Amino acid sequence: MFQKGDILEATDRAVTAGRHYVLYLEGFSHDDFIGGMITHSQINGNLEMESDHFEFFDGNGNAYQVVYDRTYLVHAKLIKPGIWGPYTKVGCLSATGIAFFENSIEPLAAETFEDYCRRTINNNNI
Repeated sequence: MFQKGDILEATDRAVTAGRHYVLYLEGFSHDDFIGGMITHSQINGNLEMESDHFEFFDGNGNAYQVVYDRTYLVHAKLIKPGIWGPYTKVGCLSATGIAFFENSIEPLAAETFEDYCRRTINNNNI
């Protein structure tokens, strides 16, 4: 349904769920997928992104809702649960952005958002 590098918005936008926009990486199970998260915070080793990491328009010339805005990639490979959805595509990474995303999180072990929060509890202002 989604492609690598799609920027998604969860239906459940609670702080403990899909508040931040999600980057789709790959499928994981029937209901869940592996992805990343973007934020405006530079804590916890978050990686600064650049404007050329983002597409600004879709294939029909319509502006994406989510584009570069002093954006950071959360340095975590996250299991995104289907129960936070359905998810809606609101943006897309460029080929350069997809390469940055893959190179940054591919080597990491997948973890749930809850495990990520526990691991970074001292700086939990994501």
